[in-house]
Amino acid sequence: MKRAYLSTGIGQIHLYEHGEGEAVLMLHETPRSAQSFAPLMQALGSRYRSIAPDNPGFGMSDPLPDDASMESLARVMVEVLDGLQIKRAHVIGFHTGNKIAAAMAAHYPDRVAKTVLIGMTHSLVVSRRARNAAIMEIVRRHFGGFEPTADGSHLLRTWGADFGALAALWWKPSMLGAGQIDDQALAGQEQRAIESIQCRRAIRKIYAMNFDFDLAATLRRVRAPTLVIECCVPEELHLGRQGEKMVALMRSAELLSIDHAGFDATEAHAATIARACRRFFSR
Repeated sequence: MKRAYLSTGIGQIHLYEHGEGEAVLMLHETPRSAQSFAPLMQALGSRYRSIAPDNPGFGMSDPLPDDASMESLARVMVEVLDGLQIKRAHVIGFHTGNKIAAAMAAHYPDRVAKTVLIGMTHSLVVSRRARNAAIMEIVRRHFGGFEPTADGSHLLRTWGADFGALAALWWKPSMLGAGQIDDQALAGQEQRAIESIQCRRAIRKIYAMNFDFDLAATLRRVRAPTLVIECCVPEELHLGRQGEKMVALMRSAELLSIDHAGFDATEAHAATIARACRRFFSR
C-alpha cells in the first residue's frame, strides 16, 4: 500500500492507498487507525482505488480540533477527495466512520456514489438517547475523569489510568491464554497499543462528537444507495437488531447482517465485507 499526506483546512491528513479503478473512501472506527482497513483494501484488490485516511487526532494525522463535529470531519474528507482529484467516490464507514460517511452523503451528495455503513449493533441504534446509553456502557472509563487540582495531580492520575488501559491491551488475556502464540498476533496487539497512544488526546472528544450527532436526522437526508452491515454479537442481543430501523429511514437502502462480528470486523471478516461491497458497487 502507498502512503501519503494531504493538507486540509484543519491540518495534514495521513492516508493509505491501494489499487486502481472506482474510488472507495474508507473511514475507520475509534480507537483504531486506517490500518484497520488494510485487509479490506487487499480483499477488494486492484479493481478499486481504495483510500483509507487516518481521522484527525488518530494514526499519523494532525490533531482533532476542539470544535470538530461529524459534519466538519465530513468536510475534511471531501477535501481529501479534492486533494486526490477524485470527483465522486463510494464511502465505507465503520463505527465512528459510519457517522462521518452518513454526514458526507447527507451534506455532499454530489461527491458520494454509494455508502456502506458498518457497525456493531450499539453503533447503529437510531434513537440518539438509546445509542448514547449503549455507547457509554463501552466507553465509560474515558468520561470518568478526575476533579481538576491546582497542582495538576489530576493529570497524573489520568495518565496512570490510561497506562492501565494500555497495559491491559498489551497483555491481552485471550491472546496470552491461547494454545499457541505467533508473531503476527503479537504484531497486531502492538499496532493496537500504538494506535491507543496516538489517539489518547482525541478519544474523549470524538466520543463527545458521537453523542452530539443526530444519526436519524442525517440518515433521512441520505439519497445515495446505501448498504447497512450490522455486526452482531451475543452480548448485544439485549439491544435488539437495529439495521432494519436504519434502512427504514433512508430512500434506497438494504441490509446485511454478519453474526459473531465484533470490533475487528473489517479485519476478521474482510472477505465477507469485500464480497458484499463488490456486489453492491457493481449494481
